[in-house]
This record gives sequence, C-alpha cells and structure tokens, in this order.
Amino acid sequence: MTDGFAAVVLAGGAARRMGGVDKTALQIGGRTLLDRTLSAVATADPLVVVGPRRATESEVRWAREDPPGSGPLAGLAAGLR
Repeated sequence: MTDGFAAVVLAGGAARRMGGVDKTALQIGGRTLLDRTLSAVATADPLVVVGPRRATESEVRWAREDPPGSGPLAGLAAGLR
C-alpha cells in the first residue's frame, strides 16, 4: 500500500449563479481560490486541473473536457485520463 494520492481539481464551469465570474480567480486573503485549493492537495501526484489554463502557484497537469463546458462528469473523466 502507498501513502500517495492523485488529485483532480475541477476548475471549469460557467458560474451562472455568480453572473459568470471566474470562481477560480476570486481572491481570498491575497490568493486565488484555485491556488488555495491546489495548496490543499499539493502533495498529490499527479495533480490535474480540468479547465481553461490559467496562471497558478503550483505545477499542475492541465486537462479539458470535450466539449468544453460539458459538465463535471465529463471533467472528471478528462482528469482521470
């Protein structure tokens, strides 16, 4: 058994309930919500973010569901690939 783990962070979505604001770019205490999330799983290997590429404090693998915007299940499938 290994102590390691993988993480898939779903960072897409239209944010319709928030008026289309990019939730991952929201600042909390001077850091984006995405960077705070990535910090919580920083030791994951691999660490995959599904969504449009954007600047982060962490090195991550990027994936995108096909077609973009097709929902969280498609995003999870893309991240697991």
